[in-house]
Amino acid sequence: MRDTIKSFVKKNSLEFHRYNSWQHCYEAFGKDNLDTDTLALHLGFYLASWGMYRGSSQLLQNDYKVHLEPVNILNSYKHLRCNQNYEITLFNLPKILELIKELSIYYDKKHNITPTDTLISKIILGTLGCLPAYDRFFIDGVKQLELKSTTLKEKSLRELFKFIESNEEELKNLKTIYPQYTQMKFIDMYFWQLGFDISKRKII
Repeated sequence: MRDTIKSFVKKNSLEFHRYNSWQHCYEAFGKDNLDTDTLALHLGFYLASWGMYRGSSQLLQNDYKVHLEPVNILNSYKHLRCNQNYEITLFNLPKILELIKELSIYYDKKHNITPTDTLISKIILGTLGCLPAYDRFFIDGVKQLELKSTTLKEKSLRELFKFIESNEEELKNLKTIYPQYTQMKFIDMYFWQLGFDISKRKII
């Protein structure tokens, strides 16, 4: 895991690389002096930078203010926010599932935006840092290790926490090297890189 994450960080360490948008958004949500409008703007740009506004995405038809209410929702779950001194565990899973449901209902019912696992997980990763982003490469990486954590359902997330527990020491060591990242961000990097490497081999 360590070598894979080091490779990811090295490849994406350019000063203005789009993956820096995660850092900007995550840090913004950790501040107490930013208003809801500013946080919604950070969230919208981060999601755009991470591919959620392209093509036929329903988000493309909305400006950043569509995220104002999600910011309020996320702020009510600040106790789930991971940082250098705190990481969530399986104990927090019920609250994570509540957050997923609340965000999904907002986007779906109020704005007819499909609350895909990719969208909801990217929002949570970019703001609270307590879930990886369940996109195509991440899921391909998970499948490569024959794990079953491929959705935001309870059983799948339990599998994710089981993997984290079995790699606890390595994740702690990584935090000493990269204190700016959360445990779930490491998990996101690791499986994304595995999945990305798979896609490159298929092209070759």
